[in-house]
Amino acid sequence: MKKQISLWMIAIMLFGVVTTFAQKPFAGTITFETIAEGTDDPNVAAQLAELSQEVIVMGNNTRTNMSQPGIDVIQISNGDYNLKTTVIDIPGYGKYYIEQDGEKLKKAFDKVKFDFEYTSETKAIAGYNCKKVNVKVTDLESDEESTLVLWVTDELMTGDNINFSDYPDLKGYVMRTEVKKDVDGNELTIIVQAKTVTPSKKVKPTTFLRPSDAKSFDEAPEDLKKMLGVGAGEEE
Repeated sequence: MKKQISLWMIAIMLFGVVTTFAQKPFAGTITFETIAEGTDDPNVAAQLAELSQEVIVMGNNTRTNMSQPGIDVIQISNGDYNLKTTVIDIPGYGKYYIEQDGEKLKKAFDKVKFDFEYTSETKAIAGYNCKKVNVKVTDLESDEESTLVLWVTDELMTGDNINFSDYPDLKGYVMRTEVKKDVDGNELTIIVQAKTVTPSKKVKPTTFLRPSDAKSFDEAPEDLKKMLGVGAGEEE
């Protein structure tokens, strides 16, 4: 009898460990690649190959590191505090940041409507099962509409508020984005897709803090603002 009770207690304890582990939010790094469908132009492929994107994830928080020749961009989305920070680093100028809190983001999204159509179509991406979502985006000020396709997964166990800064109320983590663009008269589909997913216990909350050496974009030189196409007040 004692042996049966001991085995039962061990089973309960193991179940608790498995359940706790399963409920722990995902933490790790996801790398993305950018490709284009609809063209065999080697110049387009070469330009896209120069773009690199690495996303560090923990629960509701992401830090996206994007690099291309001449500019590095860090985008930090903190879903726990509804805070989005974009850091621009250009050689010769230094680092400058633009910050949007929940109120600013809400004001921006009040002008846009997202309609998500979750389909039954699935695709395996970087080892995870993903579902296709057709998205219609409506500019409520001009009534202009645009569409894109997202492939999302619920197998990563990210936080429920991870999409707050890009696609509010979207369920699942985006593993692939498809957007049609007109390039020199040709309609191309630009695809950003997850390439590798690497879970890690080394991701720390400090990863999602604004770099201490970054200055407010308000302090940026005027020629830098013109180069980036940002005028007075636009960074708000």
